[in-house]
Parts: sequence; C-alpha cells; structure tokens
Amino acid sequence: MMIFTRRVISRNPLSTNRPFHLPSILIKTLRTHFYGNDKTFFELKVCNRCKSGNINKLDDALLYFDRMVTLNPIPSIDTFNHLLSSISKIRCHSSVFQLYHRMKLIGIQPCVITLNILINSCCHLGRIDYGFCLFGEILKRGFHPDIISFTSLIKGLCLEGKVWVAFQLFDKMTECGIQPDGVICGTVITGLCRIGEVGPALELHGNMDKLNIKRNGVSYGVIIDTLCKRGSVDQALNVFSEMTNDPKIVPNVTAYNSLINGLCKTGRLREAIGIFDYMSGRGISVDAYTYSSLIHGFCQCGQWKEAKRYFDEMVERGISPTVVTYSILINCLSKVGKMGEAGELFKEMSKLGKEPNVITYNSMIDGLCLTGRLDEAQRLFDSMVDKGLKHNEHNFCVLIKGYCKNFRLDDALDLFKKMKQEGLKQTQVTYTTLVDGLCRGGRVKAARSLLIEMLSIGVYADIVTYGAMLDGLFKNGHTDEAIELFQSIEGKGFKFNIQIYNIVIDGLCKAAKFENARKLFSEISNKGLAPDVVTYNIMINRMCKEGLLFEAENLLFEMEKNGCRPDAITFSTIVTGYLEGGNVVKATEFLQIMRERNFHQPRALFPC
Repeated sequence: MMIFTRRVISRNPLSTNRPFHLPSILIKTLRTHFYGNDKTFFELKVCNRCKSGNINKLDDALLYFDRMVTLNPIPSIDTFNHLLSSISKIRCHSSVFQLYHRMKLIGIQPCVITLNILINSCCHLGRIDYGFCLFGEILKRGFHPDIISFTSLIKGLCLEGKVWVAFQLFDKMTECGIQPDGVICGTVITGLCRIGEVGPALELHGNMDKLNIKRNGVSYGVIIDTLCKRGSVDQALNVFSEMTNDPKIVPNVTAYNSLINGLCKTGRLREAIGIFDYMSGRGISVDAYTYSSLIHGFCQCGQWKEAKRYFDEMVERGISPTVVTYSILINCLSKVGKMGEAGELFKEMSKLGKEPNVITYNSMIDGLCLTGRLDEAQRLFDSMVDKGLKHNEHNFCVLIKGYCKNFRLDDALDLFKKMKQEGLKQTQVTYTTLVDGLCRGGRVKAARSLLIEMLSIGVYADIVTYGAMLDGLFKNGHTDEAIELFQSIEGKGFKFNIQIYNIVIDGLCKAAKFENARKLFSEISNKGLAPDVVTYNIMINRMCKEGLLFEAENLLFEMEKNGCRPDAITFSTIVTGYLEGGNVVKATEFLQIMRERNFHQPRALFPC
C-alpha cells in the first residue's frame, strides 16, 4: 500500500513544494481495499497481539495506548476494546478505568463491548454498585445488554456473597429473552452451593436441559461436593449416577474424591472403598487427597490398622503423602495412645521434607499429654518456635488441658501467663479448661478469680464454664455459694441442659438438702427437658440412703415408663439399699432382673 500511496503523491503537482495529505475518506478506502477492514497496519498489530495474549505487561499496553491516542485519524473503538480487554486479563483493573477516562477526554465514545469490559473490572475491584451504574449507561445509550453484561454482574454479585440478588438477576435476564449459557448457569450454581442453597442449585441444574444448555462436569462436581459436605451423601450418589450416565461427561478425580470423602465422614467405609475400586478400574488415577480421605475415614472409626495399611499402599504406589495425610494418621495414633508409631511417622515426615504444621504438633502434644508424658509434650511445644512456627491459642490450650488433667495446676497457670505475654487471645475454651482443672484440684478460690477475670475482659462464659464452676463449688463444700451462682445464672436467661441439673441435684443430695433436690427434680420437665439415666440414678441413690426404698422402686418404674432405660448402677443401687435395709427377698428379686438383662453383678453384692 505504501508504494501505491507514493505513486499517488508523486503525481500531485504540488508534491514537490509541500507535504501532501490524503483525504481521510481515501485512506479509509485504501485500508479496506488492502486489509479487508478499515484498520491500519498498526491497529491490526495491536489487535493481533491482544488476541494472542502477548500483552502481559501493563507498560507494553500503555505504550500502545499512548501511540494510539496521537494517531490521526484515531483508531476505531474496536482496537481500544482489544487493548482494554488485555489490560483486564492481566488484572490491572484500575488502569482500565484510567485509560477509559482518557478516551472520553479525547471524544472516543464507548460501545456495549467497552462498557462490558468496564463492568467486569468493577466486579473484580469489588465495586458492583458502579458496575450497575455502567449497566444503566448501556441502557441510556440505547445499547442492548448481552449475555456478557449479565454474566459479569452475576459473577460480581456471587463474589460479594450476594447470591440471591445474582439469582434474581439471572431470572430477569431470561425474562428479557437472553438465552443463558453453561458459563452463567455454572456461576449461579457455584454461588448457590457456596451458601449452602443446594436445592435451587439442583433445580437450575435440572432446568438446563429445558433451556437447551449443555451440562458440564464443573456444575456436577460443585453440586456433588456441596451435598457431601452437608451429609446428603445418598443424594450426591444419585447426582453422580446421572453424571456417569451422560456419555459426554467424564467424572474427574475431584468428583470421586468428594464422594469418597463424604462416605468416609458418614462412616460408610465399605461404599467408599467400592467407589475407590471403581475409580481405579476406570483408569482414573487416585491422588493423595483420595487416600487421605480413606485414611481419615478409618481413623474416625478407630480402625487405625486399616488406615495404616492404606497409608503403606499409597507410598508403594509412588504417591507422596502430604502433610495433611501424615497429620491425620498421627492424630489417629495419638488418640489411641500409640505414641511410638505416631513419633516414628512424625520423624519420617520431617526427613522427607514434609514439615509438620501446627495441627500435627497439636496432635502429638495431645497424645503425649494423654499418656502422661507431659515433659516431652512441653519440649515439643517449645521446639515449634525453632521450626519457624508460631504458637496459637489452640497449642496453649492443648498443653494447659494436659497439665490440668494431670493436676499440674501451677504449670498450667504458668503456661496461661506465658500465653498472655505472647499477646494471644484468651479464649473461652482456655478459661473453661483452667476453671474446671482448678475446681477438680480443690482450688476453688483461684477458679472463682479466673471466672471473674474472664467476664471482666469480655470473654463469654457458656453453660460448660458455669457447669465446671458449680461442680467445683459443690464438691468442695461451698454449697450456699453454688446455689447462689445457680440462681444468678438462671436469672440471666441461660438455657440449662440436663447435665447442669445433674450437677446441682447431686450437689444438693450430698449436702443433705434432699428436699431441695427433690423440688428441682420435679421442675425439670417444666423446663422442656427430660431426666436422663444419671439424673434418675442420683435421685434413686439418695432415696435409698434416706431409707425411702419404696419411692426409689417407684421412681425406677417411672423411669422405664418415660423411656429412660435403667443401667447396672440403677439396679445395683436398689439391691444395695434393700440389703442394707435387711430385705433380702426384695434384693434377690432385683438381682434376678439384673441377671435377666445381662447386667454385671458387682462383687460387693452377695460376696459368698
């Protein structure tokens, strides 16, 4: 084209005296003739670079833009759109708006594509409100919003958690006659699943056929995962079956993993293994997550040998266990006191470069405390800092709990003091653990001070905290204070559980306040609660000690009538009461009932 242009210029008689400028209409005609459109060579270069994804730096894009705005005539809006789109793809969304404002200053008018790019950038910047303003500008300029306009807004709403608004906008879009596609349906389905609204997600998924939209594996996978996480595994299996029956969709490893994880969490290990074997049979490679889910399932059911077997199989197949896999198995072994095996795994993962995380350390520390190896637990706790890990509230609480259980209360309090010094938040769990430990250790005054401190700094004391304090006060002879605390808690509107009533009734019985206990027992049903076997046993035991054997026997019958099954302690208490009262016939009668129900007969009864 340049040669042709030179020839035209050379034929102009004025060309030798001054520069000759072709009319813009002629330039446009020449572009169209040689390039098939009205873009210059430079514009085509910019568009091609944008389409091929070669503009991956903001500086490159800015250089092109600066040159474009100096050209005469100004490039078409299509060229600017390509450049703005490329800038958006490299996540420089603020720059998209800066360049758009420069375009407006030189009189470049946007089209619907330009405004769609801006809406998309708004959503990524968390300014969905401005995105709707731009949507209004589309309408104001007489343009028609397209599927991209709606998709960007719906995606932005979902990102901000406004999923129901997105769902309503989706309905509005279909009412406007815009045909949705798989992308926008998948966005809405994913958003609904994220907020746990799997019902509407399933309904939309089911309507995709009616809308003539092809379903994809992503939507299926999200729904299956959500159903499994909420425990609706049977429904997830039905969706999975529908997915496998579609010849155009091949379930990936993620869908299988969601099912296996869901089945394992609900204790359906046999079915999980069936899915695992089916998966392997179809040539879908299992990964570390698949094995971790199975191992976790076996651990939850206490089948640590099976868990270890699958762990070994995983290693034999060349699949490297993750930190999560190791942590699951270590946690399982620690809970059953197998600290030798847990320790070996802990060392192994470090050797393989799988550095233990905070969760792994917690499991080890908890296991060492459980087996009474508190000094080792403390050393492991201290070593976390050397490994570059920061202590958190849970680390401290695990070790504090270990000290309290083993009545090393001063060590627990020292650790609590250190926790404060490190600037960590004192949690409800930590305070409750200490209050309970101090009460069990007879240090009621210290426990009371901690409870006051807890409330003064704004840490909420729940029914477990108050239960620990009440139990401590009663067991250490502070009956009047315990009754006062119970009444004050009740006045605060706390909803008591049966365990609190058991603590108070037991405390009143042991403090020779049986009539108070009897009155409180009669009020339980008025509070919307039902006595459990512990409640009945406390009352029956006290009745027997008071010589009220006939009442104790009637209470046992009432207990069974109310659907609460007596246990060996219930019958043993009544048998002992009749024996101590000299009624061997009645004692033998109840002992026979015990034998018929296969309850263990305590050695203290009929020692001969």
